[in-house]
Amino acid sequence: MVSVMRDYHHGQNPQRPAATTIKEPPKRKIEAAPPKVRRPVPWRLYGGVLVGGIGLSALAWGGWMGWNWVREPQLMPISTLTITGTSAQIPLPEVNAVLKPYADQGFLWVHPDQVRHALDTLPWVADAEVRRVWPDRLQIDIKPYTPVARWLGGAGQMVDDQGQVFSIPPSQVPSDLPNLEGPADSGARLIAQMANFNQILAPLGVNVLDLQEDQRGGWRCILSNKVRLLLGSEDILPALKRWVVIAPQVKEYLVPGATMDLRYTNGFAVAMPAAATVSSQ
Repeated sequence: MVSVMRDYHHGQNPQRPAATTIKEPPKRKIEAAPPKVRRPVPWRLYGGVLVGGIGLSALAWGGWMGWNWVREPQLMPISTLTITGTSAQIPLPEVNAVLKPYADQGFLWVHPDQVRHALDTLPWVADAEVRRVWPDRLQIDIKPYTPVARWLGGAGQMVDDQGQVFSIPPSQVPSDLPNLEGPADSGARLIAQMANFNQILAPLGVNVLDLQEDQRGGWRCILSNKVRLLLGSEDILPALKRWVVIAPQVKEYLVPGATMDLRYTNGFAVAMPAAATVSSQ
């Protein structure tokens, strides 16, 4: 106030304070957004996808219908069954009963391996060969077991010519075959040993009725004249050969129930049915 009055006294106009300039921030240039361009709907693409989907569905449905049609047994039925190898132990009606469910499947869909496994479950069937013969025939060749001995007393088990043990109904076990007893899986060894024994015993006109091998490897047998032989586990065949040479000289001891112990080096011991024991060189 004083300064203004001074200025008036000196004839001067009072000085106004300079105005403060406020800079405004630069304005952003807002560009207008370009107008949206509407793309045309790809009706042709959608139509192609739709048509393709319908076509694939039609193909799948047609394939499924065709598959079911082909699987129909009536399309290619089995009209002929040719069977060989049947016998009294493997009767034809029993074989036909096993084959019927598989024959009803038709020629295209019957599996020979399945038929073979089903036939193998029959008693006396060792193996079977099954073949499809175009256009409507099923060929079955059955290989039966060839029994050579009873196994473990013949309670439903037999041994074939290969030493394989197989099971049959006890009522079908032949009574005129020799009996073999031994450790598991020893059938082939017992068959071979029985053949050796019978060959050595042939000059005496006897053969083996019962042959046993114990767990320690010892052998014993019963002959067709009901004489029992004890042979031990070592030098079995030489001991049997020595006995065959001497046996004609001791006929009085070769009676049913007598036991000959051949486990000696230079002779054998005899146990008679009445428990009398004698020795002979």
